Amino acid sequence: MMKKRLEDEINFKKLFEDPVRLFGWIFPYFFVMILLLGIIYVNHLSSISFNELPFGVPDTTNTKKEIQFKKGGIIQGIDFGMIQAPTSEFIAKGKELFASNCKSCHGENGLGDGQAGSALAKKPRNFHSMNGWTNGREVDQMFTTLQEGIIKNGMAAFDYMPVADKFAVISYIRTFAQFPEITLDQLIQLDGTYKFSEGSTVPNQIPVKLAGIKLIEENASFNVKYLNFRNKVNSKVSDAGDTLLNKSVNDLKRIFNSYISMGSDQNMDKYISIVLADPINSGFKPEVIRLSKKEWQTLYEFIKTAAL
Repeated sequence: MMKKRLEDEINFKKLFEDPVRLFGWIFPYFFVMILLLGIIYVNHLSSISFNELPFGVPDTTNTKKEIQFKKGGIIQGIDFGMIQAPTSEFIAKGKELFASNCKSCHGENGLGDGQAGSALAKKPRNFHSMNGWTNGREVDQMFTTLQEGIIKNGMAAFDYMPVADKFAVISYIRTFAQFPEITLDQLIQLDGTYKFSEGSTVPNQIPVKLAGIKLIEENASFNVKYLNFRNKVNSKVSDAGDTLLNKSVNDLKRIFNSYISMGSDQNMDKYISIVLADPINSGFKPEVIRLSKKEWQTLYEFIKTAAL
């Protein structure tokens, strides 16, 4: 048997004639590469499992906008004539409201191609199309949609928006295409449900930051008044009253709060009725219901004197 002659070095020219000779070297390299890729994949498995692609929708939860001072009052109702024949100013106001409330989903021109609308399961309404309206294209149906929303389609309710503003938005939307005529019967029936011709009352509004400061100040003021009340109680401004209070008290701070919560309309009978309706929440023990009228008078005068 003829022995294979050992070579002192590799003859690379012969590798092209017999490539199989490379297999013994390629296999270990291939195995090492697969092993390294596997290690890298496992080490990055947690981050790979997350979708880090930018979605393109602005995160409104990170937007901080402070509300402004606004004096409340009575908002006059809207008349039927403005709804049936809106002025150019009324439509212009609707356009502004549409841009700030509707454009993100329905698009600038009402085609349903807004950026935020791409996140919804159902594409937002294209106002230029006559088909597929969930509630319909009549003015009363459009108002109901704005007022109540369409939860299953991702349409939010705008019940907080003043009635005139809702009709302004509707008037602007109706400029996108030909809509059904607005009839007086529709408005009368709609007014019977939502009473939009009667107007509404708007409360005063202050910035959230200032409201927080006011709450802190009010709480601090309450604590100061309560400490003064507690000190007077401990000083026994009336022995009989102090005895009754110690016998009946469950939470002294709640007793003080139940008294001052009556404000300027303070009288014994009213206070007794408040306490007897819910003794525990008013700071008293349940046994307080057994007190006689005379005992209640003594107890009330004691609390009243201490709270001054």
